Amino acid sequence: MKASRSRNAGPRARVLFLALLLAATGCAPRDPLLSFLDEESNVSFTHPPRWSVGFAEQSGVRYRYLTAPKIEGDAAALSATLISPVAATSQDAVAQAYLAGASEVVASPGPSNSSTWRFKDSSGVSSRLQIAPAGTGRFFGAWVRGSDAAMQRYSSRIDVLLASLRVEDPTQWPEERFAGLIARVPPTWARGSRLSSSTNATMQFKSLPLFVEKGASTIHGFVTVSREPVPPPGDLEAFSKLVKARASDTVALLEHHPWLALEGVDRAAGYVDYMRSGTALTSTRIRRWITVKNGMGLTLSCEARADAFDRLDPWCRRMAYTVRLD
Repeated sequence: MKASRSRNAGPRARVLFLALLLAATGCAPRDPLLSFLDEESNVSFTHPPRWSVGFAEQSGVRYRYLTAPKIEGDAAALSATLISPVAATSQDAVAQAYLAGASEVVASPGPSNSSTWRFKDSSGVSSRLQIAPAGTGRFFGAWVRGSDAAMQRYSSRIDVLLASLRVEDPTQWPEERFAGLIARVPPTWARGSRLSSSTNATMQFKSLPLFVEKGASTIHGFVTVSREPVPPPGDLEAFSKLVKARASDTVALLEHHPWLALEGVDRAAGYVDYMRSGTALTSTRIRRWITVKNGMGLTLSCEARADAFDRLDPWCRRMAYTVRLD
């Protein structure tokens, strides 16, 4: 009996030992990556949730940067500065401004036709530079600098950040067509439910994680594109009254503006509203675009929790240029 208990306990003990070993060696599931689209440069990226995203201006130049958690003993935290798309003759030409006074320079190919450089900058701080094409005669990228210890600790996270850099062009996003609805949507977003009848249709999309709260619980943005018949006389004002009438008492209108017609896309003028929904404990933000074509109302609605909406909004503003009825 003792031998039998020992044989049965062995596998369980090994499983427990391996679980403890995985936790101790940091092989537990990684934090989710958060998505960010810079409004001014159109550059998007993903980053660890504990990295902060900031904005600064120096000598009239505005730029976006990220900061990693500071390592004990470091005077300054590791930072990554975005390089907005700029006209230049080559990647090397853009890099020269960052390599001035540098030492120990090592150049190599990077992801997505980019070029990378590892070096000590003019202050002797370890640096990584990545420059990639952003269209004909334009280049963009990022400059990462920090202590040797920080560069080593965050090496894999830097790799992920640099590999995620994209210049977002909505005209190149995949076109989604369903039941008379047309929209271009970021390829990294999830495609959700699609419903249609003889008169109505909807298609839904979910963003990458925008925010993280306790543990690894992620907050996403949600987008709905829909069409429905407009009551007589079938114009924009009738549709605007319809969508306002069915709003719940918890929805408050914060902004109301015209949505200009888009030339060459056969989309008439409409309205765009910015709203607050929910209670003091569960507040969300909604931006909604509406227009009408041949008695059919088109709605683009973007919604996210209040503390994550600012990250969703730049994506939705670009998507709005692509939405129309067939």
